Amino acid sequence: MNYIVIDTEFNQPQPKLYNPNIKFKPNPISPFEIIEIGAVKVNDRLEIVDTFQSFIEPVIYKRLSPIVSRKTKITKKDLKNGENFSKVMKRFRNWMGEDYVLCTWSNNDIREMKRNCIYHKLDSEWLDNYYDIQLHCTHLLNLPKHNAIGLKNALQAFEIEQDTGFHRALDDAIYTARVFVKVFSKEMKKDILKTIE
Repeated sequence: MNYIVIDTEFNQPQPKLYNPNIKFKPNPISPFEIIEIGAVKVNDRLEIVDTFQSFIEPVIYKRLSPIVSRKTKITKKDLKNGENFSKVMKRFRNWMGEDYVLCTWSNNDIREMKRNCIYHKLDSEWLDNYYDIQLHCTHLLNLPKHNAIGLKNALQAFEIEQDTGFHRALDDAIYTARVFVKVFSKEMKKDILKTIE
């Protein structure tokens, strides 16, 4: 079985604070639009064996939010070179293979992927079962659930080297996979298997 560690970056409508002429109206089905997906494939020997990255050309919020652009360094040109969401999801699901479990840092990426799939009229049931690495790390460090640890702080807590930036889908997926490998245990594997039963 492979562990597929995913991360996404979102675009959103621009709030009036940044441009008073734009109406801030999020789409009710998909308030955030995925514009980049990154993933890491970790095998059952806890080795990173492959990666996946793709930009997605936006169709809900075609204007790239300046907040998102500043945070992620994603450009309009990056998105113009992206494929549509449906094609990317097809490639991604083929890349994952048959025997896998999804792993994420919090439930945000899964929630937004489901919403994006629903918007594009794609099956989203494959996203129902996943393992939340952030929740596991928060518990491991004896932190309260409402004070969930961030990815950057987790890297420091578990003494994992930071050799790239943050807020890009593949970089964050790689960091999350490194945390996953570092904290993996038999008990954790049992919890993971419960999520896919």
